[in-house]
Amino acid sequence: MNSINIPQLNGVISELAKVARNQEALGQQQVALHGAVSTVQRNQDNTQQELLGLKAQFVEYVRRDELRQNLQLAQVQILEVRGQLNDKFGKFAEVRELATGTLQALDAGIVSHGAIRDLSEELMLRTPGYWLAPALISIAAWIRDEPELATKAIGEALRRDNDKASLFFALVLRRHQRDRATAAWVRQYAARQDPAKLSREFVVVLDAVSTGTFGREAKPMLLEQMSEWYGRLSQEQDTVDRQVDRWAKMLDTMRRPADPRYHLLPELSPTWPQLKDMLEGATVHGAAEEMLRATFEGPVPQSQDLHARVDSILDGLVRDFDAEEAPYRKQEAWLQAVVNAKGDHDVADKVMAAEDPLHEQTVDFLTLLSNAALHGDRAGASPGTQRFTLALARDWLVQGAGRLEAGNIAAMPDRVELRAEGWTGWVDGSTDEQKLVGSLSEHIDRETAKAVSDVQMSGGAQAASVFGGLALLGALLSAVGGAGGFALFLLLVAAALGMWAAFDLRALPARRAEIRRKGDQRRVAAVVRLRGAVAELVDLRGEWQREIAKAQSLRAFAEGLTATAFVATAPDQLRGA
Repeated sequence: MNSINIPQLNGVISELAKVARNQEALGQQQVALHGAVSTVQRNQDNTQQELLGLKAQFVEYVRRDELRQNLQLAQVQILEVRGQLNDKFGKFAEVRELATGTLQALDAGIVSHGAIRDLSEELMLRTPGYWLAPALISIAAWIRDEPELATKAIGEALRRDNDKASLFFALVLRRHQRDRATAAWVRQYAARQDPAKLSREFVVVLDAVSTGTFGREAKPMLLEQMSEWYGRLSQEQDTVDRQVDRWAKMLDTMRRPADPRYHLLPELSPTWPQLKDMLEGATVHGAAEEMLRATFEGPVPQSQDLHARVDSILDGLVRDFDAEEAPYRKQEAWLQAVVNAKGDHDVADKVMAAEDPLHEQTVDFLTLLSNAALHGDRAGASPGTQRFTLALARDWLVQGAGRLEAGNIAAMPDRVELRAEGWTGWVDGSTDEQKLVGSLSEHIDRETAKAVSDVQMSGGAQAASVFGGLALLGALLSAVGGAGGFALFLLLVAAALGMWAAFDLRALPARRAEIRRKGDQRRVAAVVRLRGAVAELVDLRGEWQREIAKAQSLRAFAEGLTATAFVATAPDQLRGA
């Protein structure tokens, strides 16, 4: 029988105890390592979020820089365009300044006829081709009682621009209350007009009608003519559809942005872009009604002096740019739109598209009404004329708003998708919030349970348990065979491997508990976000219903407008005048 070396056995036992201590320390290190790995994962997630945030900031920086450069370039180019306008057409401005000044100077009697004649003739030489210069010469000749010169000058003014010159002479005559002569000029002007191709100066006619500037003969004649045009063009469905479409586009630009309090829906719902568009689209009705009420609030300021009213309209006529200036004016308008949009070309493009008819040289009568109603100042229309044309355009406004309302209602999604933590749910009219929360909780609990079940002994520990079992079996067989020393050695090996496997196994509960803890935290956070998103959805639907309901109020207000209510009476035609 083999003898056992006691000192060697003590050494083996000492080494075995050291191995056991090392195994225990290793188990503790595994638990710590698992916590460190979790920390690293969290840090990695945070880093990923930070990288996404940095990317978004970079994209935003690039966009801001692009807008800044666009804005600076537009500010420089608009000065260049205005400089070109001044170089090419600056002399026109001198003649325009002289127009009403001449009439007012003659009223006051403080400027000699000779001075007016000399200045008019000088400007005639400096502005070849411009209609207003010979028109002013004709006025000066008329005042000096030089009929031959006046007739020649009138003929030259009419040759250069028949329509503007006719309106100019009609207004000058009306200024001196020559109503019959005024009506004659207006009649021959109106007879030449094609309601499908009206030029910009026809806004002056609208101004003169709405402010009551034309006399007793001219005003009813024009109202009858415009009524006939309106009725005829209203029978052309394509023409009406263009106006309705234009009003719909204009109203759609009055959207108000969604409230920033909606922050969970954008994060959790792929349906958010559709919801946002729907909500913002519904706000146009309230905004449009506010605009209309502000436009019609209070009386229109009107001078009770006939000369002042006529001079105001004359200013609008002579200051309106001529055809040669149109390309420069359109470029100036585009650059101004870029400046107003802080360099955003997309926004500027939309503005210019909506205003495109405003820059056309000729438009149909219905489009001209829309121009005056939508862009009063830029179309040359007074506040009173804007009210008059808005009332005439009320049907197109109502139909355009109706189109937007119908499209907005049709865009309401049947159900809203929500996503969180790899889970997808749907919210519709019959959804129970508790069931939705339960579904999300079950999803996260299933993932947590799977993660817990995946926590097993490491490969090394499993191998240690197998080889430890084999070593134990070998020790028994060796002991039976009489090989005591070898049996003891195998027994010690089996013990060491068993302790390795045991320590690894003992670390499993701590790792599983950590996963369950994090799973609980994840579930609680996800449920809170889900409930918040559902609450935001309820608020959004309520806000949408309130905004879309304002469409009815807008229709009622617009349909109550009557054009004839916004036609003023001339000061010299008031009772008792």
